[in-house]
Amino acid sequence: MQKLKSALAVAVLSTVGMSAHAISSIDDSELSLVTGQDGVTIAGDLHINIGSFTWADTDTNGGSVSFNNISINGMFVQTIDVLNAETIVNNTIIAMKKYVGSKAISEANKLITNGVYDGSSDVVQFAFPDAGLDTRLTPTIKIASITNGNAPVLASTGKQASYGSLEIKNLDMQGTKIWLWAH
Repeated sequence: MQKLKSALAVAVLSTVGMSAHAISSIDDSELSLVTGQDGVTIAGDLHINIGSFTWADTDTNGGSVSFNNISINGMFVQTIDVLNAETIVNNTIIAMKKYVGSKAISEANKLITNGVYDGSSDVVQFAFPDAGLDTRLTPTIKIASITNGNAPVLASTGKQASYGSLEIKNLDMQGTKIWLWAH
């Protein structure tokens, strides 16, 4: 029985050794032929709360306005992909056609001729794909109150007088694309 265990251990160890031996380095020309799936998808359930955002005027008249108890709640889906030059130019033309129709090709070429995009670099695309989400899931931004720095405190509530509140419901970003490249 002991001999059988020893033989089995030798067989397992020799197999591990052969597997490790099969790993070899790859040079740049071989590596350039390797392909795979690129990109990632990020999904999130947002629960962002900001106590206040205050803008202060620093001129001689002074004054300030505060946006209080800001919240952003909802869901989003975002993909991040690396696009080659041909794909980014085609995607830009498709996007521009929505706004300028047949002038899209000449407008897209301005990105290259005006030095904004070099026409050959890879581009990182951040996209909020049309995931068909129910609009009730999209982010909503709420500002509970907007107050002036010099506004009086109301005796009835013990709080500073407010201009009211603001709510942006169902901020649907599905279909939005943002491109990032170096220059």
